[in-house]
Amino acid sequence: MTDRAWTVTTSRHVLQDRWISVRADDCVTPAGVSVAPFYVMESPVLAHVLAFDTDDRAILVRQYRHPLRILSLELPGGIVDAEDADPVAAAERELREETGYTSGHLDHLATLAPNPGRSTSLIHLVLARRVMPGMATPEPSEDIEIVLVPRAELAALACSGAIVNAAHVGLIMVGLARMTALEDSSLATLK
Repeated sequence: MTDRAWTVTTSRHVLQDRWISVRADDCVTPAGVSVAPFYVMESPVLAHVLAFDTDDRAILVRQYRHPLRILSLELPGGIVDAEDADPVAAAERELREETGYTSGHLDHLATLAPNPGRSTSLIHLVLARRVMPGMATPEPSEDIEIVLVPRAELAALACSGAIVNAAHVGLIMVGLARMTALEDSSLATLK
C-alpha cells in the first residue's frame, strides 16, 4: 500500500454470485474526504491466449456478447479455475476448449488490470506458438466461430475497430510488441 491508500470504514456486498460480486466500501481518503459508497466490482481472474498456428496466423474467436448484443471478435480465454495449476494452464485449457487448438510452447507475457478504477479483475496474457488444430469442446452456451488472421494483419485489425473489446485490443498490442522483442533478442544471440 501507499500513503495515499484510502481507509475502508465499512464494506458490504450488494450483489454476489458465481460470476460477479459488487462490493460497497465506505472510504476516507488520507485528506479526510469521505467517499461513500465506493462500488467495487469483484471479478474472477482471467487468462487469454494470443495463439499462432504453424502458418503464423492468430487464432481468434467470434462469439455473441449479450450486453452489447453483438458478435465480438476476441482472443480465446476465460476464467482461471481453481483446478488450473496456473494462468498458463488455464489459457491452454481455454484455447483447447474454445478452438480445439493445442500448443507445445506457451509463455506468460503479462498480467494487466482492465479497469483498476472500478474492478479487481486481472487478465493474464499467454502467448502460444505453433498451435495445431484439434476438436473444440466449448461450453453449451458458447457458439464460437474460429477466425484465422495473419500476424502481419493483426495490429491493423485490432486498431481498426473490428475488435471492440478494448482489453483484447490492448492484449493483442502488448503480445505483438513482446513477440517482436523476443524475436529480436533471439536474433541478437545468433549473431
